[in-house]
Amino acid sequence: MALMAACVSYPEGAERIVAAMEQAEAVYAEGENDTSLFIPGLAEASLYYANKKQFGKAALAALYNGYAEKAYDKEAAMEAFKEAERYGELVNDSLIIARAEYQMGKMLYGEYMHNEAREVLGLAVEHFGNRFSEKALAFNTIACCFMVIREYDSAAYYLEQSLKCAELAHSTMARNKTLNNYAVLYELKGDNERSIACLRMVEPENNEQRVLNYLNFYNVFEALGMTDSMAHYCAIMQELLEQSEVKTETRINVYKVFSEASERNGQVEQALLFRKEYERLLGELLDIRSQKNVYRIQQKYDYVALQNTMNRKVLNRQWIIVVSSIIMVLLAIALTLSQRMVANKTRQEAQTKELLMYYLNQNYELLDKQGKTMQKTAIVMGNKGDRMLLNELIHTVFEAKDPWIAMAEVLYSLHPEVRDNIERLRPVLTELELKDLLLSHFDVSRKDEALLLHINIHTLDKLRLTVKKKVSFYSK
Repeated sequence: MALMAACVSYPEGAERIVAAMEQAEAVYAEGENDTSLFIPGLAEASLYYANKKQFGKAALAALYNGYAEKAYDKEAAMEAFKEAERYGELVNDSLIIARAEYQMGKMLYGEYMHNEAREVLGLAVEHFGNRFSEKALAFNTIACCFMVIREYDSAAYYLEQSLKCAELAHSTMARNKTLNNYAVLYELKGDNERSIACLRMVEPENNEQRVLNYLNFYNVFEALGMTDSMAHYCAIMQELLEQSEVKTETRINVYKVFSEASERNGQVEQALLFRKEYERLLGELLDIRSQKNVYRIQQKYDYVALQNTMNRKVLNRQWIIVVSSIIMVLLAIALTLSQRMVANKTRQEAQTKELLMYYLNQNYELLDKQGKTMQKTAIVMGNKGDRMLLNELIHTVFEAKDPWIAMAEVLYSLHPEVRDNIERLRPVLTELELKDLLLSHFDVSRKDEALLLHINIHTLDKLRLTVKKKVSFYSK
């Protein structure tokens, strides 16, 4: 039975993987069956769980994916079973390992790689442990490998092991398969009586199994040349072949056997009829499989297209988020810069206001001082002989300070860097030389400087030269 899941909308991310696993669990939880189902997201589930270090789920997802793909893409199925085996070993899950190895063995057997199949199936037998039903199937397939290469003694041994496991498991299905292969083995060895005895022990559970059992009887009776018995089973099978539960593959195989047997027995017309029915059914099967393959490919394509669309939407949303985040960051930066600019402007305005007030106060004090100085000067000019008035003028100008100290303070306030230079030279200069160095920073004429220092012009020139040499020497 082959089913296809409709490709509608699927949840995103982890939810999509969980949904795929739940759907696969519902179909394949009990192991292999005839259902071939395309489950969106199942192929990615194994890698998803492996990346999350959940290797048990990764192994199970790979096993389920192998079941889903084996009827359509054998290469993908084989790769999935290998992943199931590898992840199963990481978590020591012997059942998953055994089921993966059993499927790989069957696929190798189908590709006529009998030696490789026996090796892998032998590993499956070990890992199945006490799961005797599945162990019986593995032994049965190993026996088939030996029958194909005509090693009948080995085939008999493994069929015996298979039958024992089937009895321990009370599995009618496994027992029937083993008995059928026993019958084939005895037929190959020419022991048709024992072949018939094995076939009579088979207990078919449905019409599909009855047809297969009767077909084996038909082959044995042909080998014995019992045409009446052949005709009897041929009639029974033709009636059963009309039942819907009989697989198309089984019908094709039956009509092929009928055609070949009729041809060997000289029944040419009957052989042609059977051959015609065989070709008709084969054509229908190929059409159905082709349609299913095309539909499955279409489903996968639709799923991939849907995923690409969803990925583009996610990418677009991510771009929107990124652009929005960048805009928000830029706005935040702009706001921060704006706040800093406002703060700086406010601070500068406060500093400017403070400086303005300082200069206003300074200017007011200067104007006040200038006014008082002009007033005192006018009084002194009107009373030139009054020493007391002259002292008051000096007090107003220099504020009771030594005139040279007052001049130095003015110079240092205007040129703070001069203070360090003068202090550095103070130990090597005389008092007169220090005064000359101080006056050199003011626009004082030679005559005025000579008067201030109480020396003549000639002596002043020598003094200036001496100061210049000392300053030059100690500045190196």
